[in-house]
Amino acid sequence: MPPELPALVAHHCRRINAYLARAQHLQTLHGDDMRQWQRLVLYALTDALAHNHLLVGTLAAYLQRQDLPPDLLRRYLQSPDTDRYITREAVEHLDGLTGAVPEERAEPVWTAIGRRIARDGG
Repeated sequence: MPPELPALVAHHCRRINAYLARAQHLQTLHGDDMRQWQRLVLYALTDALAHNHLLVGTLAAYLQRQDLPPDLLRRYLQSPDTDRYITREAVEHLDGLTGAVPEERAEPVWTAIGRRIARDGG
């Protein structure tokens, strides 16, 4: 297994866990202010969701590039639609993780983050 893949999972799991912990902790900070609490808890939860979605999509894009049969990939994703997960951002992230050269002049943000994860090991 390429070392970049466990590093990818570790990186995003740390970020996801931090956002989830923040969502739990907000009750103690803003328990008396419902509007403030609901705004901040939804920010934290949607940030966790975004990292999870990007992680799943990046791993799915990697498996797709490794010629995993499409039916098997759909089964792993538990979804008939792989495009739901394999977004442009996920592909850019995978490019950075695997050292691919971006087609655009300016390197996309997720490509740069993928390169950093691969370099630092998570």
